[in-house]
Amino acid sequence: MTDTIMALDRSVRRIDADGHLHVERCVLSAAVVSPYYGREINGAERLGLKPDEIYWMYRDADALREAASSINGKPIIEIHQPISAEGHPREITVGSVSNATFQDPDLIGELAIWDGDAIKRIQDGSKRCVSAGYAYETVPETGEINGQPYMLKMVNIRFNHLALVEEPRVKTAIIGDSAPPKITKETSMAAHKPMSAAAKVAAALKSGRLAMDASEEDVKKCMDEDETEEEKKAREDKERAAADEEAKKKEDDERKAADEEAKRKEDEQKAKDEEEREKEDEKKGMDAASVSRLVAAEVAKERLRNKLAQDAREAVRPLVGDVIGMDSAGDIYRYALKQTGHDATGVHESALPALVSMAINAKRPARLARMAADSAIDSDSPLAGASARRKA
Repeated sequence: MTDTIMALDRSVRRIDADGHLHVERCVLSAAVVSPYYGREINGAERLGLKPDEIYWMYRDADALREAASSINGKPIIEIHQPISAEGHPREITVGSVSNATFQDPDLIGELAIWDGDAIKRIQDGSKRCVSAGYAYETVPETGEINGQPYMLKMVNIRFNHLALVEEPRVKTAIIGDSAPPKITKETSMAAHKPMSAAAKVAAALKSGRLAMDASEEDVKKCMDEDETEEEKKAREDKERAAADEEAKKKEDDERKAADEEAKRKEDEQKAKDEEEREKEDEKKGMDAASVSRLVAAEVAKERLRNKLAQDAREAVRPLVGDVIGMDSAGDIYRYALKQTGHDATGVHESALPALVSMAINAKRPARLARMAADSAIDSDSPLAGASARRKA
């Protein structure tokens, strides 16, 4: 940027009863051609501009005329900074602009400075210039203004604020008379030094590349356009590190989620296996009980069979004596009946005891029947003899 030492004429200033400074006429901006580095120009990448090459831009007169009213009521601040109602910098707001009009080639306005320290800096010369902050669009156009050729033009200007600066880009923007300053010394623009992040934003605001109410995306884009290769590399390294960190965090979160999902499935499987084991144990318990019942039934059945067989042996003993080698009551009964000449084939087993009982009764000897006689007692019968003897 050009370093210039200027001799200033008398200022048109007034201090009111409250100590506030009023400037009745001040150049706020001008329709002139100014030099800009490619990295300072809005839309440089789209236009194919080289970052470190100087381009001459014309601040269009019609654009300034149309934008004049947009600076009325805007704040005057100590340094360039984007301003909005949501982000108003109260600490550095020192005044306001009013009654702006375009008087070709200058945009003229009135200033009111309220802050005492700012007034002192204006009066001692440390900050007696102004620089407008505004948004604009760049269009390629060649021409010449006052003998200075240009290749780019600013259009669609919209003002955001006015800043107090030591040196303005528009050389006539002095808080005082509107006459241009007397230039006594100038150095080459090649002395431009790498700018800090704050300086880049300030330069973008000063040039109008960045709106004062610009979004974070617009500020970042402006910073990217202004950065050097070294700064770009540092930024890219930082962004890469941030991206790596974000990727690592995402990977850790995904791994954690996967581990939690795996544990959940493992717990579900354990619960399912436990449920299956309980069902299996219950089934085994039921099977064991069933076996126990079957065994008990078989034992009872065997005991009953033995008892019936023993009862059968006792029952047939009068017929055939002891029966050995047979465990079935039916077989024992049939054997005894067969030995006594009774065929029990086809007879139900429940009827066999009765048949055996009948066979036993049939085998017993018959008792002699006592017979009654109606005849007189024979004297030679035993009864007659007994009776005669009782009489004698």
